[in-house]
Amino acid sequence: MTALSQNVIPGAPDDWLHAARRDVNQSLEALIPAIETWPKPLHHAQHHALMAPGKRFRPLLCLAIAEGLGAPRGSALRIGAVAEIVHTASLILDDLPCMDDADLRRGRETVHLAFSESTAVLAATNLLNRAFGIIARTHDLSSEQRINLVESLSRSVGSSGLIAGQIADLANDDMSTGVEKVERVNALKTGALFDFTIEAAAIIGQASAAQSTHLMGFSKQIGLAFQLLDDLKDVILSEVDSQKSTQRDIGKATLLALEGQDGAMRRLSGYMVSARRSVMAANLTTQDTLLHVIDTQFSLLS
Repeated sequence: MTALSQNVIPGAPDDWLHAARRDVNQSLEALIPAIETWPKPLHHAQHHALMAPGKRFRPLLCLAIAEGLGAPRGSALRIGAVAEIVHTASLILDDLPCMDDADLRRGRETVHLAFSESTAVLAATNLLNRAFGIIARTHDLSSEQRINLVESLSRSVGSSGLIAGQIADLANDDMSTGVEKVERVNALKTGALFDFTIEAAAIIGQASAAQSTHLMGFSKQIGLAFQLLDDLKDVILSEVDSQKSTQRDIGKATLLALEGQDGAMRRLSGYMVSARRSVMAANLTTQDTLLHVIDTQFSLLS
């Protein structure tokens, strides 16, 4: 792995973004076994999913926030990589025939089609397992920080987080449901991993109580915004443009289905305004960089 990018000129967020995305990809490559490692089909499947072209939004958020709190870049990259690894595991499972039955993800054939359903399940399980190991071996963090990170990840992924959200989403076909219930599902199935990402950055950056409160407020809004953006992309973009299977939410009680495209766009704008306010209230030294990361991610529908 090459040296981490250092001394990116303050006020040059595009330079920071380019260097950070490169560093994230190098970290991911270094933190999982090589493709040729036995058992090869398992590790090949992991690389197929994890190293596919992606925006790396979660690790970039973790890195920008952690650096804005004065955390070491190395530990921020490792923990950001954890968020991306868990996210990738969730995508592999989400694409399975028993879930969304998708055939395209990040411009590549989904793992269960490129390999097999059993390999996909095992690859996702192994990626999740690896995430906890990375936290355990991040030695420039204190034991208390690592314990808090493990607890946060377990909570965010488990039956009060991402897994609960996926269960709820599979049964989310009642069009008479209200907006609040849909937001609760979205906060679990998508927002929970943002909660880990941003809470993790606060933990490794030793954020103050006030900063942590503002950052978790940001997490709530950006998680809701991200899911709504995904719902909009599902109907607006082609599979070529989105690089994943689309039209998978037909029949589901999404905010887009309940409020229509114009209403969903207004709600997305409201989420983004609240998210930006929370970022500014957190008083990070990397505020402009973080806002640029967010704007870049959401530029499709700006």
